[in-house]
Amino acid sequence: MSAYARTLRDATPNAKRYLAAVVLQNIAIGLLGTVFALYVKSVGMSTSVVGDTEGALSLAAAVVCLLLPPLVSVVGYRALLITAAVAFGLSRLGQTLDIGPSLMVAFGLAYGIGDGIVRSIGVAFLSESGPGGSNRTLLFTVDFVLRVVAAFVGALIGGLLPEALSFAMPEAQAFRISMALAGIVLLSSAIPVLGIRDERRLEGHPWTRYVRTVRGFRSWDRLARLAGPQLMISVGAGLIMPFVPLFLRTHLGASVAQIGMIQGTTAIVMAAATLLTPLLARRLGLVGTVVATELASLPFLLVIPLASGLPVVAVAMWARSSLMNMSWPVYNQISVEGIPARDRPLIAGWTNVAWSVAWLAGSVIGGRLAETSYTTGYFITAGLYAVGAVTSWLLLRHLEAPAAAEQSGAATA
Repeated sequence: MSAYARTLRDATPNAKRYLAAVVLQNIAIGLLGTVFALYVKSVGMSTSVVGDTEGALSLAAAVVCLLLPPLVSVVGYRALLITAAVAFGLSRLGQTLDIGPSLMVAFGLAYGIGDGIVRSIGVAFLSESGPGGSNRTLLFTVDFVLRVVAAFVGALIGGLLPEALSFAMPEAQAFRISMALAGIVLLSSAIPVLGIRDERRLEGHPWTRYVRTVRGFRSWDRLARLAGPQLMISVGAGLIMPFVPLFLRTHLGASVAQIGMIQGTTAIVMAAATLLTPLLARRLGLVGTVVATELASLPFLLVIPLASGLPVVAVAMWARSSLMNMSWPVYNQISVEGIPARDRPLIAGWTNVAWSVAWLAGSVIGGRLAETSYTTGYFITAGLYAVGAVTSWLLLRHLEAPAAAEQSGAATA
């Protein structure tokens, strides 16, 4: 634990400001993860609207991830992160208005702009703002743990606040106020990034810079190897993740407070598991850690639709989420290790294009599937996750030797 505390203490001012924004954003994301789908249903819209909104978000994020990375050196990280915070906040506040399904989906598109910005530049910015080698793994792990702990806090708020408010107002209004709180917190995440200092930006027309950067990109093989597994995993995640609160409430009869507690505990257990990631990486290697934890999550994923009791499902969800997600810091390291700095924003952005497009397909299909069954999607997702894990091993294992060598050198330096 001291290594993580030291990593956070010694982080650069830019990294600390970015992590502060990450905390605020993930508090709101945790809150939204509990209440958004329930809010949509409470105002009389169908489950497919939840899926379509998630799909619209992913579509916008994919476009941003495709076009934005080469322009980072022209626009600068600070302006982009502020834009993301504003897009996050205003879109969620817009969804609290008395609107129909079309505008609900349209505000999802606006949220996707912010999501695409953060996905495109987050890993690259933190990589440039932090140390290299094994210390980079620690910084990525701190980033991930802060995200999930913040999401835990947000999920608890999302479970408790609507229930407290429902004593004085209709449930739909209680969900609406909770959504508005999330929007305000998202807007406030612009405050810490105001202090970020960019390196001197390159002059020139943005489109000219875009074309020049794309032509100079040399990490096509790495991009293809990263994007392939993400396609499978993201489709599977899109099939089930946006609808977890509805599954818990409709299929198992959970209260809103119970949903918030389950979602929040999922985040905190995931954070604890993530602290083991560097140890696993030393024993299993970077790629081995990703593959082993993803495959280990599959039995727990299958328990969720088969079990009939809420306690069993809750424990299975905690175990599945921890195992499936604990290797993200390692995956982020694999994505940027050993490639030129100028290629890192492109790798991060374009890998997320694959993720976003696949999530679009999964969430739209999942929304319609959930109209008839909340359980079928879990079985399909298990198959997709298995294919994604095996594909990760086949495509990425050749990267293990260089990454391991760098880690070994950093550890003995």
